[in-house]
Amino acid sequence: MRNDIFKEKNIYPNGVKIQEHYKDFYDSIFVAYLPFFKVENQKSKKNNYKKLEKITFENAKKEIEILNNIPIPNAEIYSYSNEDYPTDIEIYENGKIIKWETIIKEAKFKDKTELNKALRTSIGALRQIFRKTELSEKLNSFTTENYIWNPTEGAFDIFSKLGIYRTFKLFKKNEIIIVDEFYEDINSINIDELSEYEFLEKIDFNDYYIYSSDKEILFTIEWDSFFFLIATDNTKMEEIIANKYFEGFLCDSETTHDWDYLPGELENLLKIEKKQNSKSENQKWWEFWK
Repeated sequence: MRNDIFKEKNIYPNGVKIQEHYKDFYDSIFVAYLPFFKVENQKSKKNNYKKLEKITFENAKKEIEILNNIPIPNAEIYSYSNEDYPTDIEIYENGKIIKWETIIKEAKFKDKTELNKALRTSIGALRQIFRKTELSEKLNSFTTENYIWNPTEGAFDIFSKLGIYRTFKLFKKNEIIIVDEFYEDINSINIDELSEYEFLEKIDFNDYYIYSSDKEILFTIEWDSFFFLIATDNTKMEEIIANKYFEGFLCDSETTHDWDYLPGELENLLKIEKKQNSKSENQKWWEFWK
């Protein structure tokens, strides 16, 4: 029986092998990185080359009124409030992609898995046991010194949307479906009626699923991710890769959403975390009864 990921509203492959998830629709899946970039004459006054920045609880209360009614949380607070971050039109007109390959080589990361962990750590997306602070600090030092803007997680950026537009045009797919994160807002657009930049403006930050109306080509992203997935048939995928619209790698039969971890690595870290939590709880009880 065919697993209809579209009807079941289960388009993104969470917790399963990616190829297995898409086997009833697609032969080939590509992990595409959200790119780093530079913008001509655009530097951060605060030396923060991320859209996200850590803020105090007091500043958070100024942005979100409801926080005034809760006690100070024991957690880091982040906000998309970096005023120095370039606008979409500035990126579109004057931006230049800096590849992950370049960052890995010049900042001396071991490979793509280290860079992805550095990015995730840099936005507070990982629990303490999974964080790689030394990698995050290395990345932030390199991007700051070289005026390179970090990608923003969980949303299609300007350059990726350009690649998506050009892919649909390449295969003459004019009717495109755009669906938001919670499958509540579904829009159909005809890209033949739109300029390149008009298409970019049609895709909002919480639009997670973009596909041709015949479902032959799919682009999908997930919260907190610095990459997205491209799914299609083998022939089209070869052409997409040949055109160099995206940087990334093809999934094999074992690739999952957590491709930056070795087999068994996540499980081992969770066991360590469980032991640490158990030790902490025992210590609390001991202090209580002393």
